[in-house]
Amino acid sequence: MPTISTPGGAIAYSRSGRGTPLVLLLPQSAGPVGVAPFAQGLASGFAVIRYDQRGTGQSPPPSDPEAVSMADRGQEVADLLAALGIARAHLVCHSTGCGIGLAFASAHPERVERLALIAPWSHGDAFLTDMQTLRIAAAAELSAQTYARFNASLLFPPDYRREHAAGFAQLAAEAPPPDVAQFSRRLHAILAFDGRPLLPGIGRPALVVSADDDPLMPAWFGREIAAGLPDARYVELRGGGHMLPETRTSDLLALLVPFLHGADTAR
Repeated sequence: MPTISTPGGAIAYSRSGRGTPLVLLLPQSAGPVGVAPFAQGLASGFAVIRYDQRGTGQSPPPSDPEAVSMADRGQEVADLLAALGIARAHLVCHSTGCGIGLAFASAHPERVERLALIAPWSHGDAFLTDMQTLRIAAAAELSAQTYARFNASLLFPPDYRREHAAGFAQLAAEAPPPDVAQFSRRLHAILAFDGRPLLPGIGRPALVVSADDDPLMPAWFGREIAAGLPDARYVELRGGGHMLPETRTSDLLALLVPFLHGADTAR
């Protein structure tokens, strides 16, 4: 990945495809197939930009290790687009990326073409707080291999894990020990974010997609976000768990591509 200098520090990024710029905001977790097929599907019609958040991958950490709020991460997107000379872009967001996308769209609405939110959350309610607290405790207490299997059980549905059992076993065997302090900061940033007050001011066309069996960020979050946005369409998929870009790749692309090309978002 090349890096580019921004006011907040260097950011490693990649670009693929041609067309309207599209920033892909994905979490760090992935299964044995990964998100490459999803990104490639988008790159067939858009200029897809991916990047490593500061302090992850090839991007150096921010000067303040606590600067991991959704607003901080949204500013990273603004810094990256400014450095690349991109005035406006689509945002395709999944999971943690949805909070980043909402924070960016709220602060910089003029820089957003269309907004897609996949498996989002609206705020840290009691359910999500319990789930994220459990993940932090498990990361601290379990071996790296056991934690990888536990985390996969939260992110991927049983049928997908069964279909890719060998791949998940290999990922668990190769899993490095988690950085529990960093992991805890990231999950607490998710719980601290409340996107509900931001929604009425985000007037860009939006598509919100949740799965009816997502055990981590249930579909009630997606319904709430779609209802709060001025111009949003909500789609609830049957099955797929939390990691929809990997488990429901073709179905997501069939929804996203027409939407990003201008399909009406009316409910």
